[in-house]
Parts: sequence; C-alpha cells; structure tokens
Amino acid sequence: MVRYLSRQQIDVNAYDRCIANSPHRLIYAFSWYLDVVSPDWKLLVEGEYERVMPLPVRPRYGVKAIIQPLFCHQLGLFAANETPDATVIARFLRVLQQHIRYVPSYQFQAANTSSLTAEAGQLVPMTNHVLNLQKPYVELAAGYSNGQKWNLKHGLRQGWEFTETGDITPLIELFRTYNTTGIGQVAKDAYAKLQRLVAVLQERQQVRIRVARRNGRIEAGNLLVTDANRVIHLFCSASPEGRKGNARTVILDQFIREYAGQPVWFDFESPEVESLAAFNRGFGAEPESYVRLVSNRLPGPVRFLHQIKKWLHQTFWRR
Repeated sequence: MVRYLSRQQIDVNAYDRCIANSPHRLIYAFSWYLDVVSPDWKLLVEGEYERVMPLPVRPRYGVKAIIQPLFCHQLGLFAANETPDATVIARFLRVLQQHIRYVPSYQFQAANTSSLTAEAGQLVPMTNHVLNLQKPYVELAAGYSNGQKWNLKHGLRQGWEFTETGDITPLIELFRTYNTTGIGQVAKDAYAKLQRLVAVLQERQQVRIRVARRNGRIEAGNLLVTDANRVIHLFCSASPEGRKGNARTVILDQFIREYAGQPVWFDFESPEVESLAAFNRGFGAEPESYVRLVSNRLPGPVRFLHQIKKWLHQTFWRR
C-alpha cells in the first residue's frame, strides 16, 4: 500500500537508504537536500521504504501544490535495487491524485520517463545533457565540437588565475549583476537558498566552487555538486570580461579532465534554452530525456477562484 506522509512522519534513515540504493539515485532526492530546497516536502512511500516518491509541496495562491524547487532539477519515483515499472508508477500516481490535485510542475527523472502515460496529466518533454566520464580525457576532449575547442584554446590564452573557494557570494553577485537578463523575475529567496544549500553541501564535502580571477577580481565561476554516480554543474556566473575570455569553458574542461576515467556522469543540468543546450552539447554531451508533469484536477468552482487569486497575485506582483 502506498502511504502519504508529512515531513515529520518520515523515517529519514530508511528513506535515505532507499535513495542511496536506487540504481538511479539523484542527490536532489536525499532528505537533507530537500530540507533545504523544499522544507515542507511530503512523501509517498510503499512497504518498508522499498519505493519512495518525494513531493515538493507548498501553497500556491491558497492551494496546496507541487512545484519543482530551485536547484532541484529532477525527482520522481525511486526504488531500492530496481527500476520502477509502469504498474508501480501508476499506483503511486493514483495516490498522488488523491492528496494533491494541483501540480504546476513536477519533473520526473529520466529513468521514470518511459513508464509515464498521459493519464498522469500533461507530460511536457524536457531534455538534459550528460557526459559519460568513464573514457580517458583524451577521448573525451576529442569529442568536443570545433567551436568548443576554439573556445577552450581562446580561454587558455587569457592568463586566468583559477582557484578553488568556499565562498559562493562572489558568484551570486556576478549572477545578480550580469546574468539575470532574459530569465524573468528571480525568486526572492533564491540566493539565500543557494547559500544555505552550499553550506550543507560543504559540511558533507560534496561541493566544489572554482573561480577565474584577473587583476585580483573574480570574473567567472562554476559550482559543481558531487555524488556517487554524478557530478552536477549546478550554478555558474560571469562578468562580460569572464564571458568574453571563455573562463567558464576552461573551468568545465578542467572538471571534465579531473573526473575523466571515473564511473560517473557529468550532468550539465541543461535548461530549455537552445543556446545554452548547444554550449553543453559542445562538450560531447548526449541528450537525456525526462518529463515535467503538469496537472490541475481542482473542482470547477475552486479552479475559478484559484484563477482569480492567481490573477490578483500576478497583477500585484508586476506593480
């Protein structure tokens, strides 16, 4: 039987053990990670935590909703030592619909994608890009596009000073100043949440921040999250000088070189922006399909009132 649990009811040790033993584990799904990015998350669980589905639940215009959190690229259904099939996923989704009737955005991991059907709701195709790092660096670098090879050579000639740091603040300030154009309104708590997440990751020794300096100033930087099976490019930023000097390209190449030959994937966390996806493909990354679930099963009158609240909120927000 699939049970719906609040955060307080979850056996954290049993839950995290299931995520750790899943053949498709993702760091975003661990309890300590979700506690930062979605503090009041809920859970669907089957048996003695053999199968689990974390739910980032929070209020949205007065309605309980599932909304994919910032810095949490994919979630979905995880099982210890197995890949959940369509029957299992359907069972979980039936219980989900009993408890949560409004899902603006829930991103299922790639391993769940082929087992989802339209009965779940609207399934929006998404594409991430990943690079298998098991090959030697020479082979990986040979797979770079001609454009990326040129960017790398250009960046290496710029005289950057690259250093590791434990301070995410300079990258946040670069992003706030230079990199928000075209992405819309940044959530009020986004930067504070990133700082809290970095602090937790640092305690667990699962984060690396590398910056590029010139004349003593930080002009670019990349944040990498590390886990047993993936290294994830979670965040980056750059000034115009850093972008022009291809500093981030060089840092990504350095990370690829350092992890080459290991049984891990480099996860670029590609956004649905073609220019950025093309940049990631330039490193030889291959597409990884996943889906975003969108569903609104609110009763008609409630849905109407909800739309009014949403309109009032958006109108007020624009002011």
